[in-house]
Amino acid sequence: MDEDADGLEGSWQFVSKALRYGAGVAVHLSKLRARGTRNTHGMVASGPCGFMEIYSKFNEILRRGGTYRNGAVVAHLDADHPDILEFVNYDRGRIPWIKRCVNVDPAIIDEPNKLKAIMDAARKGDVWIVKKQYDANGERIYSNVCQEILLKSRDTCLLSHINLGLTKIDEIPQAFVDGMKFLCELYQQTGVDESGIYSRKDNQVGLGVLGLANLLAIEGVTYEDFVVALRRKNFGVGSVETKAGEIAHAIFLGFVEASKVAADYNMSRAFTVAPTASCAYRYVDREGFTTAPEISPPISRDVDRDSATLGVQSYKFNPKCETAEQVGWDTFFELNCEWQRLMDSTSMAHAISMNWWSDMTTMDRQFMSRWLNSPLKSLYYSLQVMADIQDKSNAYAAISDVDVEDYLANLLEGDSAPDCNCAE
Repeated sequence: MDEDADGLEGSWQFVSKALRYGAGVAVHLSKLRARGTRNTHGMVASGPCGFMEIYSKFNEILRRGGTYRNGAVVAHLDADHPDILEFVNYDRGRIPWIKRCVNVDPAIIDEPNKLKAIMDAARKGDVWIVKKQYDANGERIYSNVCQEILLKSRDTCLLSHINLGLTKIDEIPQAFVDGMKFLCELYQQTGVDESGIYSRKDNQVGLGVLGLANLLAIEGVTYEDFVVALRRKNFGVGSVETKAGEIAHAIFLGFVEASKVAADYNMSRAFTVAPTASCAYRYVDREGFTTAPEISPPISRDVDRDSATLGVQSYKFNPKCETAEQVGWDTFFELNCEWQRLMDSTSMAHAISMNWWSDMTTMDRQFMSRWLNSPLKSLYYSLQVMADIQDKSNAYAAISDVDVEDYLANLLEGDSAPDCNCAE
């Protein structure tokens, strides 16, 4: 067993400390030898899967421990690992306090048995799916926790969001600049590389948004029209003659100007779209209505969130907001594609933590082919968006037997050497 800092035992210490300091942790297990293989010393490997139970127990004990703590653990395995089928089919009852994520590349589309097993697990909510990612130098970077942040091993990242629902169109570019400056200055003050837990191979922050649905509603713009305007802007033929064009242009300028700030602070990656449901519900738009999460439309204009810890809380979104059902899956998918293209154009992009709508689309080979050929990098939770009540125990089936609200609300969100990464 490798006992150095980035080996298996080192990852246990890393996860323990990171959780106690309130961070989410992703543990990439793909460098562990397959179950049953022998090394040059004749030692037989147990494989990566059983070790997930150790990380689950860490998260159960260290997150609870009589106090309310931030943090979550996600175990990752590359789809080309020999134990991938054991990984995706692992009994969730044995690992109730962690999530699993499969890292794929386009070749997965030509492996029907493996693809089916991964899709079956994703449909049940047991796994998330991300594409393998590499930086400009060809070095592997790893998806973290809610899959929107890309880091090298042991790096960390700070997140914040622009409330578009509270921002007038002409204020958007400056809001992006101010938000990026805030994050970059705070990042310099954290001293995380002095803690002995994290490294600082790269510098990165994650500036995202919430309340796009509110902004569009207030300005009388449909999601469909905005997607068309943003696509035109991305391809250099945009116009500001329509309200949708004005919004797309303002957001485009926001990214351009904020990327200059990030460059001044030597950031490698700076833009993301993070899951913000618990965060967004704390804020309102210009007209006093609850802010919709990130770039997503609300599931309903009136939403009840039922939590064993927090009780039932009711929220009212702007009555002019389109709902997810009205927007439709294709428009939402294309919105995410165009938003990712805009982030990518800055050369400082993380990813979008994109839910897929299981009651408006079908995860099958065609679905996966479309996603694999898109600029998108991750598939997060399977959400049902046509319900009147956002029942998270159904939306997040993989952990329906635990307190799901606690799980999410606490998120800000060698042969035997797994990479362990931490975001948020």
